[in-house]
Amino acid sequence: MRVLWLGTGFLALAALVWGGYEVPVPAVVLNLAVGLSFIGAGVEAADRRPDSFSGQLMIAVGLAWFVRLAGAIENDVAFAVGVATKTLYLAVLGHLLVTYPSGRITSRWQRVVVSVAYGLTVPVNVGYLLVAPLDGPQNIVVIREVQARGIPTVAVVVMISGIALFGALLARMITRWLRSGSVGRRDLGPVVWGGAAIVLTTVVTYLAALAGLPPAVQVPLQWSTEAVLVGWPLALLYGLVRARLDRSAVGELAVSLGAGLPGDLRSVLARTLHDPTLEIVYGEVAPTSRGVTYLEAGGTRLAALVHDPALDPGFVRAVAASAALAVQNELRARRIVEAADEARRQVERDLHDGAQQRLVSVLLTLRLAEISPELLAAAREELARALDELRELARGIYPVLLTDAGLGPALLSLVERSAVPAVLVGVPEERLSPVAERTCYFVVAEALTNAAKYSRAREVKIEIISSNGLVTVDVSDNGVGGVSELRGLDDRVAALGGRLAVNSPVGEGTTVRAEFSDPRR
Repeated sequence: MRVLWLGTGFLALAALVWGGYEVPVPAVVLNLAVGLSFIGAGVEAADRRPDSFSGQLMIAVGLAWFVRLAGAIENDVAFAVGVATKTLYLAVLGHLLVTYPSGRITSRWQRVVVSVAYGLTVPVNVGYLLVAPLDGPQNIVVIREVQARGIPTVAVVVMISGIALFGALLARMITRWLRSGSVGRRDLGPVVWGGAAIVLTTVVTYLAALAGLPPAVQVPLQWSTEAVLVGWPLALLYGLVRARLDRSAVGELAVSLGAGLPGDLRSVLARTLHDPTLEIVYGEVAPTSRGVTYLEAGGTRLAALVHDPALDPGFVRAVAASAALAVQNELRARRIVEAADEARRQVERDLHDGAQQRLVSVLLTLRLAEISPELLAAAREELARALDELRELARGIYPVLLTDAGLGPALLSLVERSAVPAVLVGVPEERLSPVAERTCYFVVAEALTNAAKYSRAREVKIEIISSNGLVTVDVSDNGVGGVSELRGLDDRVAALGGRLAVNSPVGEGTTVRAEFSDPRR
């Protein structure tokens, strides 16, 4: 394939050198460099980015560039073909500029611009060929009776149309760059400003022709346009290098997610995508002008990434695919935790509605019974103790107060019943999600139990902070330390995509810190 494209360039060189039409050597070199630059970059783009149509468009620009050079051949038919396609490459170039990087028309304005570009370029060139007595070989298709009348009009139409079209393209490219985020400006910068340079030099060249400036001015201007055209395809190659680096970043992301979902998934994905504005939405996505890419697994939509629309779609899809499995595992783990909590609630309800109620009934019956007062008193005391134990058991299995009153009152109740003196330093005023509140409660409960059993602490301090959807639970004591790990808590916190850290140097007390994201936020 590459040999074919390069062969096209050498055929064009042969046509220029042996065509019998005088072309300056600098023009030969520049014309070959422009065509081969676009074709070479296009072939590379098509190989490396099969999901994008930009490579094929670049190849088309290079081929159209070489076809127009047929006008330099000393042959009537070739001359007519060259003149009729003289500015076709500009239409293809405009197509490439407005659809980069996907190369596909995705909006109405793109369709309008591309249609106008092709709709003006070819018909105007053909019309110019029909009425213009051009220098060089015999113009075999000229309509001689309209030559004198049509030449000035068609020339002006061609040039003004080109200036208007390229001016619109320039304005659109700069606007697109300005509206992009940092990653969009990084990726679009070389392409947009290279394209702007092409547009400006082309417009200046057209204006010089309209003004009737001498060839000594027009020719260098034309060569400057061609020189810019030689360098512009390198911007796409730069984009390809960035794409390769991005794919490496996707691989690193997959490895890191394979080791477990980080506490702040949004920050990790934002760094990978180079998009600080990234949002993760777990519900319905409101209509937005930003890009939206869904995380899916097994045909199920798990979440959505709302991101800078200038991001490469293929890159974002690769990141989403890497994150989808981790998110699926996280949601599955959350469901497991919630199912376990629901089972605890059911046990608490069963105890409350079953054995606990029966014991209360027996207690009332004994109070009414007219038997030995001593036995009645002993029975009442025993049943009261059993009832207290059942209530304590039910409260430990699932804290009803947590559901009814919230995290603050539930923790205060826990502190009051703690075997070690405890102080609740701070707790969020607003309600967290149920799963987040349960996690906070059980982290504190387990840490208090650990302090009572092993630390010989004189005081425990408890503080819970919620900021921007990240919940931090700190429980510290002034005991003897030496605690290694709290496996049950670690699993519960990890199920929410968080992490649990236990710092317990011997003789310096123990600090348990849990950090996790509130799934509601």
